[in-house]
Order: sequence, then structure tokens, then C-alpha cells
Amino acid sequence: MKTFLFKPFEKYSEKSLFLIGSIFTLIGSFVAHTFNTRFDGVFDIHITANSLFSQTLVDNIINIFCLLFFLYLSAICINKKTRLIDILTTAMIARIPLYLVSLMNSNAIISKATEDIIQLTNSKLLHQIPSSSLFVITVYGIITILFLIWYVSLLLNGFKVASNAKGKVSVILFSISLLFAEILSKFLIFQLN
Repeated sequence: MKTFLFKPFEKYSEKSLFLIGSIFTLIGSFVAHTFNTRFDGVFDIHITANSLFSQTLVDNIINIFCLLFFLYLSAICINKKTRLIDILTTAMIARIPLYLVSLMNSNAIISKATEDIIQLTNSKLLHQIPSSSLFVITVYGIITILFLIWYVSLLLNGFKVASNAKGKVSVILFSISLLFAEILSKFLIFQLN
């Protein structure tokens, strides 16, 4: 089970991973649309008032290709024989935990709790914030952080397998790649919306 959740790149072929990643990108985009979630950056998950399927799909495609671009550049610095398909499947599979986070806005529970907190915070009535709203937002925050850790873990494991990376230099290159991927994805998504 640990291999399936954290190191699928060691067990499954790139064809299987590509197919699964493609299917989950479409499903994840549809789920995000259904539950009004946007992935407007490599690490960003936002609940919105309304999201279109085309927006969520474009968000995901941009995020995947920003990751692909920068991770591949870093990977070929480590190992010239790194295959593009291995980095692509890494970027696609790693995003699956983020798609699961959007399910938490079922019945707009996160939207409603956020709205309660924002309204009362703006009116300086902090003591009137419903404890249920605080609980929902706290649980959502904790689960989101755990799923972001899972996401980065999948990215790192896939990157290491694809490039045969070892040592501190590979972790530094990986980290820089994620930073640049986040910046570029935010810029591109902002430009398209």
C-alpha cells in the first residue's frame, strides 16, 4: 500500500501512469468544477463562488506543464538520459491528492464556513463566529496541509526515480524547480483569466 500511495513510479509502467494521470486530470478538473475549487498555481487550492470546467481544466494543464518544464530541466542536469514521459507522469500522478481536497467542499461546506468567518471578522464580531465554522476550516486546513505533503512527496519520489537523483544537489534542484513552476503557473493562469 505504501508503494501505491507514495512510490507508484517504481511499480507501474509509464504507459499505465500516463493513462491514470490523464484520467485523473479530467476527473479532478470535473470534481473541482463541481465543488467550486480552483488550482490557480502549482500549490494553490482555492474555493471559489463559481468555477467553470474549462477554467479548472486549463488550471490543471498549466500546472502540469509548468512542473514538467522545470522538473525536466533539473532532471537532465542530474541525468541526461531522463525521459520526458517519466517527468510528465510524475507531474500528473502527483496532483491526484490535490483533486481529492476539492471533494471537501461538498454541499459548499467550506464556502459557507469561510463566508461566516469573513463576515464576522469584517464586522469585528469575532466572538460570534460559530464554532462549527472554525472547526470546519481547521479540519480543512489540516487535511489540505497533509495532502500537500503527500503531493510534494509524490513529486519528489517521481523526480528521483525519473532522474536517478541522489544527494542534496538533487533536492536543491527539485526545490528550485517547484518555486519556478509555482511562479510561472500563477503568472500564466492570471494572464488567462
